[in-house]
Amino acid sequence: MSLPVGLQTVTVTDIRPHPDGAPMQGKVIFRPQVSTITSALHGAIIMGDAVGTWVDGVLKAADGSTGIKLLASDAADCVPTGWTYRVIERPYDAPGRSYSILLANSLGPTVQLSDLAPTNPATGDYVTVPGPAGPAGPAGPTGPTGPQGPAGATGATGATGATGPQGATGPQGPAGADGADGNNADAEAYTDAAIATEITRANAAYETPAGSTAKITAHAGAADPHGDRAYADGKLAKAANLADLGSVNTARSNLGLGAAALLAVGTSAGTVAAGDDSRITGAAQKAQNLSDLASTSTARSNLGLGGAATLNVGTTTGTVAAGDDSRLSNSRTPTAHAASHATGGSDPITPAAIGAYPQTSGDALDGFLGDLLTRVSAVEGGTAFLAGLNVTGLTRIANTTLQVEGAASTVRHTLNGAANTIGLYGATPVARQTVSGSRDDGSALTDLLAKLATVGLITDSSSAGPAGPGWADRPSDQNLLAWTYDPNMAGHVTAQSNAGVAGRITLVRIILREAITWSNVWIGLAGIDAAAVLSNCYLGVYDSSGTLKGTTADISSSLMTGATAKALPLVTPFSAAAGTYFIAMLLNGTWATNSLTFKASGAGISVNAGLTAPNLRYSNMLTGQTSLPSTLTLSSQSTSIINTGWASQWYGVS
Repeated sequence: MSLPVGLQTVTVTDIRPHPDGAPMQGKVIFRPQVSTITSALHGAIIMGDAVGTWVDGVLKAADGSTGIKLLASDAADCVPTGWTYRVIERPYDAPGRSYSILLANSLGPTVQLSDLAPTNPATGDYVTVPGPAGPAGPAGPTGPTGPQGPAGATGATGATGATGPQGATGPQGPAGADGADGNNADAEAYTDAAIATEITRANAAYETPAGSTAKITAHAGAADPHGDRAYADGKLAKAANLADLGSVNTARSNLGLGAAALLAVGTSAGTVAAGDDSRITGAAQKAQNLSDLASTSTARSNLGLGGAATLNVGTTTGTVAAGDDSRLSNSRTPTAHAASHATGGSDPITPAAIGAYPQTSGDALDGFLGDLLTRVSAVEGGTAFLAGLNVTGLTRIANTTLQVEGAASTVRHTLNGAANTIGLYGATPVARQTVSGSRDDGSALTDLLAKLATVGLITDSSSAGPAGPGWADRPSDQNLLAWTYDPNMAGHVTAQSNAGVAGRITLVRIILREAITWSNVWIGLAGIDAAAVLSNCYLGVYDSSGTLKGTTADISSSLMTGATAKALPLVTPFSAAAGTYFIAMLLNGTWATNSLTFKASGAGISVNAGLTAPNLRYSNMLTGQTSLPSTLTLSSQSTSIINTGWASQWYGVS
């Protein structure tokens, strides 16, 4: 239902996204802050709430149209006027709020809710300043007369203006002195003037007799002044006994009546039979058990029954035999006929047909022997049978699996001839193992131990070995998991200006000989610059494909204090398999060249001898970086700042 045509309305629209652009969902309630609004001209009383809904962030009315059409707060011919709406916002996924708006007709046919709703500033000091003046709007309706203000200072006497309307009657003054007696003419003139004034006021305040007569005449002559005549025309008259239906056929269909509803009771075509029709009384009755059929033989024929249907069970002529009649059994002794099933007979039987082993040798017989051993073992554990075997010559078990079991059928050792695999001490059978790695660095020994454990021959409980000769210092000696080299060899410092290093990513290769959980990166901070201004400084770890595996938080503050070896934690530790990795350093800010320094080997330009990208031991990449990217193209490794003294930094891993 919409508002009566002619009432002044304003359509309120709104687009409401979340800060990330996701559309708002919820509803908006517009509640007049007066109980009722009355329009005598349109015969309407308006009251209650108007409710809109945010659908995908757009304010929709109940009928799905964009925006919601509301009665203007100052609509003409409505009482009261100048009231406000209370707007109640109830989003489903954000805090709600409420505020008041004045929806004046002068706003135009459509207005954005954001132009009317208040804005909540963030915390801070704000100064309200006036904006530029907008264009003049149309003149609004005259508001009610406000209370009289205090009297101002007396201005200069102006020119005499036109006589204004008579003001309200003031309080009666004190009685004056008795005046002279008037005459009848004065009294009549006063009375005539008072009557004329009252007529003028009444004509303005009330309907004139002529106007009332015209409106009554127009109302009486209207076809349907209240709309009730059209309503009544669509109803059925009780006295018409359904003769005023729009469609008799449709009415019967709506009542579910069939064609029989139009037929009379009778015995001819086009009628329906009565319940006591004589033709129905000739039907067979259930209580007679078919004894009242006109012909039982015809009934049997109609049921498809044969001659046996009327015979009794017996052993004489004219009867049928029972299912267990002794004459139907055959107790004869079968005639001997084994010769017909022998080889060359008319109906030979093969050994396979009766589950016998073939009279043959070689692999086929070995296969049947293996099957026999399996069956005997399944029946009695095979103990007696296998213990009785006395094999002195070559024994062959082809294309099968030999298992040695212990108590409770626990498999101890397995040899699989078909798959050519072996598993000892309960290990899963595997093929012959290949040992890889270097004997120099001990990786071959590590791989050998792993392969022997896979076959099941040993249980490897050894600890991690050194990355070189057995007498060399190891990371584990200093509670580390790995290092780029022994920190005792980091007898130099490496330094570079912020102009040469800031925003560049420096990479140092490190090779893990075994899998670890990588939690920290150690550095040797040789010198600090107390006057440095650092920000966006990070350490990170990339794998050999250039994928970032872990990164620290901003380490700027850690580079400003404590010139010593220090562990800088990764934000998220990760499991690192054995292989090649690159430790990345990114510095940003300003510092003195020889103050901010790091421990290094001082190997200089020879650090990458024999190596090329993407496998350089020391390299640099990219410029203008403020964070470590998720991937690096290692084939683009450069040595533009490596060969100028910025290289061979020492790193440790824990």
